[in-house]
Amino acid sequence: MKRRLVDLIGCPICRGVLELTVLHETAAARPLPSHGPACSERCELEGLRLADAVVRAPDAGDCAACYGREIEEGVLACRDCGALYPIVAAVPRLIRNAEREYAPFFDRHREVVRKLISRAPTICAALRSDASVFDPRSNKSFGLQWVNQGESDKTWFKDDAALRKDEFLHSLAVDREELSGALILDAGCGNGRLTAALATFGAEVVGVDLSAGIERAQSGKQRYAGDYEGFVHFVQGNIMELPIRPGRFDMVHSSGVLHHTPSVERAFRGLLPAVRPGGRIYVQLYRRREAWVGIPNVLLRSLTTHLPPRLLYRICWAAVPLHTTLVSVVARLRREASPITAASRGECALSLFDNFSPRYQYRFTPGEVRQMLEAAGLMEIRDTTLANEGRHMVAFTARAPAEER
Repeated sequence: MKRRLVDLIGCPICRGVLELTVLHETAAARPLPSHGPACSERCELEGLRLADAVVRAPDAGDCAACYGREIEEGVLACRDCGALYPIVAAVPRLIRNAEREYAPFFDRHREVVRKLISRAPTICAALRSDASVFDPRSNKSFGLQWVNQGESDKTWFKDDAALRKDEFLHSLAVDREELSGALILDAGCGNGRLTAALATFGAEVVGVDLSAGIERAQSGKQRYAGDYEGFVHFVQGNIMELPIRPGRFDMVHSSGVLHHTPSVERAFRGLLPAVRPGGRIYVQLYRRREAWVGIPNVLLRSLTTHLPPRLLYRICWAAVPLHTTLVSVVARLRREASPITAASRGECALSLFDNFSPRYQYRFTPGEVRQMLEAAGLMEIRDTTLANEGRHMVAFTARAPAEER
């Protein structure tokens, strides 16, 4: 984690400002030049507010150092509610139940934790998991899904470093030049491959995901971002309680995530404050299917969502040949090319598991998605569903109003 990230994240419970305590820090593999102007409130390197008249503005060397150091372990303490969040394996863990999930970390650093608690104004009483915003099964499913993905496996049968980057430009209705210097939030980043690849456009990108796959994303970002990896940040967080400071991001991207949350409307509304006035937001959701496809899927899911995830993954792996045959037959009847005939068995198993394991799965018509964006007061609403995803997905991009909401 770079110190720069503290200017972008906040407490997921009360939206308070987070104070950083560094426990272990190393030099980053690729220190980057200054990005100082983007640090709008606070110099985390010096621990000072930039707005204070007595504080000099950091020079380029200071900012390069801020980006050039990696915090491997640390604690983020909410200034308002006193909640504590660990930084483990260079990833801040901004989840409501962090103290329970990372109990060994807090036990190992009990003296530091004790001092932080003694300084806290109050201790938040709402630290335990909340069923309305957190579903353990979905979290476990997606963690297993991304951990099991092979290094050579494509994501959704698409090349991560080229095709998906070009599709991102179409989806957000932007060109490459607009991404240079932009600040992008990828809400529900999964394996983080696309997140990291976007940095090669000259953007600074923050990827948020709830599952353990965030560690895979962190460890693999150099492969997809290359020399720009220092401008890629990953955060473990729940998009139902988005741990992001308001009004920071030029673009917010959420692909294939909201329909797996306990409340799509609440999750979508939670993304909106992250967008700066006039910024763009993109959402992609499952499309409502024809009855002959949708009804069998619902019936199967009524069984599969109650199976242990690891057992279900093995079943999905075994079912790949049958599923591939069925998809090919349907494609021929429709006189279309099958999207999975060239895919590996691992890619197909991952796709099946993604459909049949998560507890929540909601589907929408384009009209319903447009209505949701209109009700939120967004502007310039456009259907940007990709032609190769039109049968099973629906995607829209929109712009936030120029004035503050």
